[in-house]
Amino acid sequence: MNIQQKKNVLQHPALDWIRRTSKKAFRPAAYLLLIVTVLVSVVPAPAGSKDIGGKRTLDTMTINLYIGTGTESVTSLDQGDPNYLYNLVEAVTGIYYELLASKPPVRIGAVADQIAARKPDIVAVEEATLLQVHPGDDKESYVVYDYLQILVAALNARGAHYAITSTSNEWDIAMPMLRLDEYGSPVFDGGGNLVIDFVQQTDREAILVRTDLPRRELTVSNPQNGNFINTLDMIPGISLTRGWCSVDVSTRGQNFRYIAVHLEEETAPKIQKLQVKELLRGPADTNMPVIVVGDFNSDPIGRDGAKAKAYKTMTEAGFTDTWGELHPRNPAGGLTWGHDEYLADPSVHFNRRIDFVFFRGANFDPISAEPIDIKIRHTMGQPPFWASDHAAVFASLEIDTAPCPKDRKK
Repeated sequence: MNIQQKKNVLQHPALDWIRRTSKKAFRPAAYLLLIVTVLVSVVPAPAGSKDIGGKRTLDTMTINLYIGTGTESVTSLDQGDPNYLYNLVEAVTGIYYELLASKPPVRIGAVADQIAARKPDIVAVEEATLLQVHPGDDKESYVVYDYLQILVAALNARGAHYAITSTSNEWDIAMPMLRLDEYGSPVFDGGGNLVIDFVQQTDREAILVRTDLPRRELTVSNPQNGNFINTLDMIPGISLTRGWCSVDVSTRGQNFRYIAVHLEEETAPKIQKLQVKELLRGPADTNMPVIVVGDFNSDPIGRDGAKAKAYKTMTEAGFTDTWGELHPRNPAGGLTWGHDEYLADPSVHFNRRIDFVFFRGANFDPISAEPIDIKIRHTMGQPPFWASDHAAVFASLEIDTAPCPKDRKK
């Protein structure tokens, strides 16, 4: 009980009545019962209560885990340059070691801290990298980092139990890089040639669901995934595949579809809009209520220069932006993106809102929405200072638990 709650108890009218009549005879049991009644009336229910009358509160979170490095040093290369292959190997090598320097396990551990503290029912993650190396000298391939497995293990270690229920593979690209020794020097084979390995990065998104709730509280089924037909070429011949994954959720007789999505960057607003239209014609085309979350790369007021085409397409299709609905007088707030690619410059602040929790359906009523800039503790003054270049978005929706029809599509 905090100080204000104590004041509320002391000022309660029933206690004033007790003081005025305290000289009369009270049976101890009756006096205790009256005190308990007073306390219950003034002390709020414990945090995390899921049921409000005939409704249930659903908590969800979305977070872009961030690969940990930029790719511009590769995408900006001139393929007409005679030294293109050499430049490509050099650039890929730099990107690989920048990614390692971003300390993915530490960053993902900080994400797990936030999830474990709030225990959302459903979590969506984007840029959940699978990083593998295929040695060029016929040695066995190996996994360097699997962001999804690191996250699930970190959550379990914190007593928060989640299962991966749906995933989608996006781009899957392998490129050559130099093998470096522990001192950062190139490794040569027995013939005096540089050893070239291939590093493979598979970009994924996923939906994680709590496993410690009763079945009547939360069950999921019908996992689906897909990739957008409309894509952007990273370099000629290599497309940046984007996509979505979904599950159908049942809670106390209410059914709805939950979709996680990652759209193309703001540099291609027309492609973004086409991807949203694919989403609306695909998994979001259902008679069930729908929640769509993720990284849309589309700022509502166009601060990214993309004229908010993807955002507007969602709202014109009847979807409500949870944060925007709750903060109509602050259209420029709720920022979720903008840290530098090395997560190392405290002077670089968020400048856009591109991560959203959208919903469609009369059964939903937004209660809260909060962007969470996840800082890393105990950095000892060394980067990375944040878990991602994105903020997480945590939102609570009140759900009318009257039975709802299931999806009309099979």
